[in-house]
Amino acid sequence: MGNIIIQEVAEKDAGFLLQLMNDPFIMQALNEVPTTQQDWEEAILLWQSDADEEGYIIFEDEKPIGWFALNNLMAENSEVFLKMAALLPEYQNNGIGAYVITHLIGKARENNAVSLSLFTDQNNHRAQQCYIKCGFQVVDTFMDEMSNGKRVTRLKMTLTL
Repeated sequence: MGNIIIQEVAEKDAGFLLQLMNDPFIMQALNEVPTTQQDWEEAILLWQSDADEEGYIIFEDEKPIGWFALNNLMAENSEVFLKMAALLPEYQNNGIGAYVITHLIGKARENNAVSLSLFTDQNNHRAQQCYIKCGFQVVDTFMDEMSNGKRVTRLKMTLTL
C-alpha cells in the first residue's frame, strides 16, 4: 500500500467527512442518518479534546478516501474499540481496509490495549470478511436499534492483542 497515507483527523477534514458519511452507499451500509457540515466541525473539535478517541483520515496520495477511528483508549479494562471504518465505495475490496486496520491494531497495542473490538451488522458480509482477515472473531450477537431507527442484528467482533 505504497500510496496510502493515514493522518489524524483535523478541522479541515469536516467537508470530506460530510461527503463520506452522506454517501448513499455508506449511509445504507452503516444505518446512518444525514449529517451537516456543522455536525462534523463540532465532532472534530470534541475529538481533538478527548484523549479517549483517535480519528484518522485515509488518503490515497493526496485524495481523502476514508475515515477510521478508535475509542475507549483510556478504559480501565483495556478494551479499545474500532468505532468507525469507512472507505468511499470505489476504494473498498482492494485491501486498503485491512491495511489500515493492521495499522490501528498497532495503535491499540501502543495504548496497552489487551483487545480491539468492533460492532458490525450481521448482513455486512464484506466488512466481516475484512475483520476476519485481520484476526477478529465473533464473540456476541445481539439486536440493536440504529440511528436511522432500523433494528438490526449486530455482531461484536474482538481481536485479542
